[in-house]
Amino acid sequence: MRETIETSMLIEHRAKEVTVISFMQSAWIPPPPIFYMNDTSHRIISCVEKWNRFEGTPQVAYTFDAGPNAVLIARNRKAAALLLQRLLFYFPPQSDTDLNSYVIGDKSILQDAGVHDMKDIEALDSPPEIKESTPMQKYKGDVSYFICTRPGRGPVLLTDKTQALLNAETGLPK
Repeated sequence: MRETIETSMLIEHRAKEVTVISFMQSAWIPPPPIFYMNDTSHRIISCVEKWNRFEGTPQVAYTFDAGPNAVLIARNRKAAALLLQRLLFYFPPQSDTDLNSYVIGDKSILQDAGVHDMKDIEALDSPPEIKESTPMQKYKGDVSYFICTRPGRGPVLLTDKTQALLNAETGLPK
C-alpha cells in the first residue's frame, strides 16, 4: 500500500476525485434510483445513532458492505455486549429460531451480554436511551442472523513462503 501511495497517479486521482458521494449520486439520480440500504439498515443506523448521542461519545461505528448488511464496530468488549443486547432487543429472532443459528461466530459475547437462551432475549430491558413516553417497536425476524467476530492479530511476516496465501510474483491468490 505504501508503494502504491508513493508511486501511483491513479490512486492519487481516486483519493481526490472519486468519492462515496459520487457513487451515491450515480445510484440515485438516474431513474429508477438504486438503494443499497433497506428499512432494516436504516433502523440499525437509528439504534446506533440514538445510543451514541445518549452516551455523548461514540460507542459503535457502522458501515455497510456492498448491500444492506450493516458492519458494526464496538469500541471495546463491554460496548460490544451492550450493542448485542440492543440488537437482540430491537431485532429479536422468530420464536422458533435456534439462538446458535441466530448469533454465529464468537458466541462468547452472548455470555458477556447475559444472553443464554431465547427467554433471556425476551426479558431484555429497553435501552436507557429510549424515553418511556416514546412508543417502542421491535422488528422480530427482520434480521436473519448476527455474525460476531473480533479483530485478529493483524499482518504477520512469514518466514516460510509456502504458507503465503498470495503468489509473490502476481499478487493473486494461490
